Amino acid sequence: MGDQTNLETMNWLSIFTNGGPVGVAILGLLILLSIATWAVIFERWRALRHLQNMSDDFMQEFWDSKSLSDLNGKLKDLDYSPAREVFRSGYNEMVRVLQVREKRGLSSTAPLSIDTVRRALGKARQLEEVQLSRNMTFLAVSASACPFIGLFGTVVGIIRAFHDIGQTGSSSLAAVAPGISEALVATALGLAAAIPAVIAFNFFNGKARQQVLILEGFSTDFLNILERHFNLGRAGDQPAAHAPSGSVLSSIAEA
Repeated sequence: MGDQTNLETMNWLSIFTNGGPVGVAILGLLILLSIATWAVIFERWRALRHLQNMSDDFMQEFWDSKSLSDLNGKLKDLDYSPAREVFRSGYNEMVRVLQVREKRGLSSTAPLSIDTVRRALGKARQLEEVQLSRNMTFLAVSASACPFIGLFGTVVGIIRAFHDIGQTGSSSLAAVAPGISEALVATALGLAAAIPAVIAFNFFNGKARQQVLILEGFSTDFLNILERHFNLGRAGDQPAAHAPSGSVLSSIAEA
C-alpha cells in the first residue's frame, strides 16, 4: 500500500531536476522534437486535407467549363490547389506555342507540337509535389533519429548509475535509482517521438503520392484535349457525339 502511495505522489519533475546535465539536455531535446513532430503532423493533416478538397473542386470546375480559355479566366477566383497550378502552367505554355505559330504564319490547321506543353506540365507537377511533401523530411529525420537519441540518453543514465555506485560505495536501489530512471525516461521519450513520426510519415507520404497520381492523370487529360483539338481537327469539325455537352471537350482554348 505504501509503495502505491509513493508512486502516485512521485514528482516526475524530480527526474529532470536531479538528473545530470547531459541527461537533462537529452531529455529536453527529445521533448522539443516530440512537440515539433506533433506540430508538423497537425499542419500536414490540415494542409493535405485542404489541398485535396481544393483540387477536387478545381477538377469539377475543369470538366464543367465550356472551354479552357473560359476556365483560365476564372482562375483568379479559384482557391489555390495543385491542379490549378498545373493547369495554369500548361495553359500558359499552350498560349505561347500558339502565339509563336501565328507569328510564323503557320496555318491554324497545321499539326501542333505539344512537347513544350508536356514539359511545362511536368515541371509544374514536380513543383507541386515538393509542396505536397513539405516538412516530410523532418518527420523522416525524427522517426529515424529519436530512438538513437533516446538510446544515447539510456547509455548516459546507466553510466550515471554506475558512477553513483562508485561514489557511494553501495549498490542499493537508492543509489542507482536516479540514473536508471533517467535512462528509462530517455528511452520512453525517444520512442514517444519516433512512433508518431513513423506512422505520420507513411500516412502523409501515401496521401501526397495519391495527389501526385491525380495530377499525372489530369496532365494526361489536358494533353489529350490539346491533341484531339489541334492535331485531329478543330472541335467544330468533329461529330457532336464525340464531345459531351457542357464540358471542355466541346470547345477548346480560344486563341
